[in-house]
Amino acid sequence: MGEQLVVGRPRDPRLDAAIIDATVSLLESRGYNGLSLAAVAERAGTTTAAIYRRFGSKSELVARAVFRTDGDDVVAETADLAADLERMIRWSVEKLSRPAALAAIAGLLGSPKPSRVERAADAAGASMLVIERFERAKERGELRADVDTRVLAAMIDGPVLHAVLGGMASPIDDAWIAGLVRLVLEGAAPRTPVTRTSASRSSRTHTRSTTTRSGKVTTR
Repeated sequence: MGEQLVVGRPRDPRLDAAIIDATVSLLESRGYNGLSLAAVAERAGTTTAAIYRRFGSKSELVARAVFRTDGDDVVAETADLAADLERMIRWSVEKLSRPAALAAIAGLLGSPKPSRVERAADAAGASMLVIERFERAKERGELRADVDTRVLAAMIDGPVLHAVLGGMASPIDDAWIAGLVRLVLEGAAPRTPVTRTSASRSSRTHTRSTTTRSGKVTTR
């Protein structure tokens, strides 16, 4: 008889969720430095070995628990660019406005350089998905060809992070999000060509009358 392939047990999604929930809860109550994998394991009803099978380090566990950067919902893509941008901003708000996020940011910034580099690479991967989404919008003519899509991608997390770190999380409501969407898209939208008629009208609007010393009235 041939050798029988032994397949390990599949990961339990309920345990995955319990580990994530325990991590977020401990971040909020103890902060990054007070969080240990042993404490996470105890609260989640598992072992540190089970955590290490899922996450390579404490920094990876925290980053994945708070700033998830994978999944089909990271980047919204439908026929409505404004609605997609709004959805992505709301996703960013959900990530960054939680108390656990501030604890995670402070802790990860103070972690050893290799950990910071790894976490920055994770974030860059998510940003690249957003950049590619905007590049496809450029190809369809929804954005100007000269727009730097890297800047547009930064306009999703950047303003939200600034508001959160500045203690302004409460004003992030529907109006705030709609204003950010409008600001981003109006700045990147294709320019409407100026017609000869509108240019002439603009010129007449800005014509000024000037009285010279001799009393004659000139316009310019």
